[in-house]
Amino acid sequence: MAEQPIEESPGTGRRARKFPLTLHRTGQYCKKIRGKMYYFGKDKQQALLQYYKQSSSLHTGQGRSGMPNATTLTLMYLCNLYLDHQNGQVVAGEIKYSHFYGLQLRLSAFVRHLGAARLVGDITTMEVQQYRSKLIADGMAANTINNHLRSIKAMFNWALDNEILDRSPKLKAVKAMKTRKMERQTFTPEEIRKLIETARPQMRAMILLGLNCGFGRTDCAELRWDSLNLETGRVSFPRGKTGVDRNFILWPETVDALRSVPVQGELVFYTKHGNPWVHRTKGASVHDPLSREFCKLMRKAGVEAREGTGFYTLRRTAATIAAETGDVFAVQGILGHADLKMASTYVQNTTPQTDRAITHTRKWLNQTVRDEGSSE
Repeated sequence: MAEQPIEESPGTGRRARKFPLTLHRTGQYCKKIRGKMYYFGKDKQQALLQYYKQSSSLHTGQGRSGMPNATTLTLMYLCNLYLDHQNGQVVAGEIKYSHFYGLQLRLSAFVRHLGAARLVGDITTMEVQQYRSKLIADGMAANTINNHLRSIKAMFNWALDNEILDRSPKLKAVKAMKTRKMERQTFTPEEIRKLIETARPQMRAMILLGLNCGFGRTDCAELRWDSLNLETGRVSFPRGKTGVDRNFILWPETVDALRSVPVQGELVFYTKHGNPWVHRTKGASVHDPLSREFCKLMRKAGVEAREGTGFYTLRRTAATIAAETGDVFAVQGILGHADLKMASTYVQNTTPQTDRAITHTRKWLNQTVRDEGSSE
């Protein structure tokens, strides 16, 4: 006879037992036991059954029954556990699907290299070092290799933090590749003015958002009207890659440019065909007319572009000028990075600092206007 979950059932003549699990924002049912949160899946009845099967060992501090230990846990099983957790963050809106998709690709490559049935407890530090060497031999770029290593380290650290593993390879010994820092182009105030004056309304607004807020092309493509308050002149828009909230002041010029964009739907910007400017499916950009149109605009405006220059250069320019204030937290806020973790523990609200840095960038841009006016 199938086990039936116990739920509240009014009218039974006695008080029904309260459902013991809580629905988490990730969509999974969970319960905090002995100071630790446990998750039992998204199906309500199956979650309850799993809880009842494991409740005795959990409440007595023996850990999860039925969960493989370090001697029986396979690499494939660990990867699936970690990716299921990351997918929950996607569902909760904490990270973008593109970030999850990249993790999936990189960890799948690691599993193929060592073998899906490989026991996690047997994986050595040298094997991870050898995998690093393989990636180098395959001709991967340094940044790409570092992304692979970061994904592997994140998975093992997550497993340690959640007590799935009690030990792992010594991943600190697996060093990231050194990357050669190249001097990247930033725009001058004169070049930005040429771009703004030559651009059409939508592109003009996106250029100003790139410089005002450090928005990249995907930020602009995914920006919604409900993230904007044009009356107060602010935008609240978390960065998809890191989930870091961004609450920025908008310049008057940016507000005016946004007001000139016709409302066509939930998104602020659409192409003439009614599509988003950057369209993503399964984590990859399959259609990116924004970059193409911006390159055309640079040529039309007479802005010289070295290799690697594009719409993202606006974001780089915004960070570079904001850095002149000497406020690293403001730059971190503009970029939406989740770095400076220790210092961020003490600095709770960087919005005023970010606003000052954004105002500094506007002064930098408008300085050219005043200089030109005085020279005529």
